[in-house]
Amino acid sequence: MTTPITIAAVVGSLRAESFSRATFRAATRLCPDIEWIEADISDVPLYNQDVEDAGDAVAALKETVEVANALVFFTPEYNRSIPAVTKNAVDWLSRPYGRATISGRTVGIVATVPGGHLGEGVRRHLTDSVSALTDGVFDPSIAINSVTHRMHDGEITDEEALTDLGTWLTDFAEYVRDRDS
Repeated sequence: MTTPITIAAVVGSLRAESFSRATFRAATRLCPDIEWIEADISDVPLYNQDVEDAGDAVAALKETVEVANALVFFTPEYNRSIPAVTKNAVDWLSRPYGRATISGRTVGIVATVPGGHLGEGVRRHLTDSVSALTDGVFDPSIAINSVTHRMHDGEITDEEALTDLGTWLTDFAEYVRDRDS
């Protein structure tokens, strides 16, 4: 029997029907043995050290990550890099200095891109940012490319994409369990 785990998910797009959200939904269906909790970033303000105690949205984000065994970013790639809302979540989770919420966490990265490339920019830049805060970044990250062609009615239906995502999630969960043991 496998040890149950809880994974916090940051969906790095604020659009209700985003490709990243569809990928997160697919992940929850592919791994029903994992307890998924979304670390909502929709109301998190832009990071400002002057207001590090920024209220309920930031507190909820940090608490969700703290109670989970691991964190997965489901994120699009914007201009070959990290979307501002995703980077903002990383910045808030990196604070306060010396007691960063993300410090020591196991982190995975799932990129969603509409084109044929593999989201190398967001995967590399997000890995670099998060690796500065924790030694638990799971390698490899994964990309669901050509995502618009892998969906139907707002859900990922492409068998290859679902198989790849399911395999990655299984490997990630095993990595989390190994790090937690």
